[in-house]
Amino acid sequence: MQLSSENQNGDPGPAGEPSNHGDDDGSRPIPGSVLAMIMVILAVALVLGYLFVNKLADISHQEDCVLAHRRNC
Repeated sequence: MQLSSENQNGDPGPAGEPSNHGDDDGSRPIPGSVLAMIMVILAVALVLGYLFVNKLADISHQEDCVLAHRRNC
């Protein structure tokens, strides 16, 4: 048994009170429905980004073809 005012972690604290291991910092876990919504939004953003980049690549290819005065673009 410890007689000093340090808790088991070596942190000074009042004697007789349980130590706080960081479990109760006022934050709550994110609910599953919110997490699912975030994942869906992320997936949609990734797909739209992929389609946008592909469209920009197609436009760039068309411009290169036209600027080279080719007729079979």
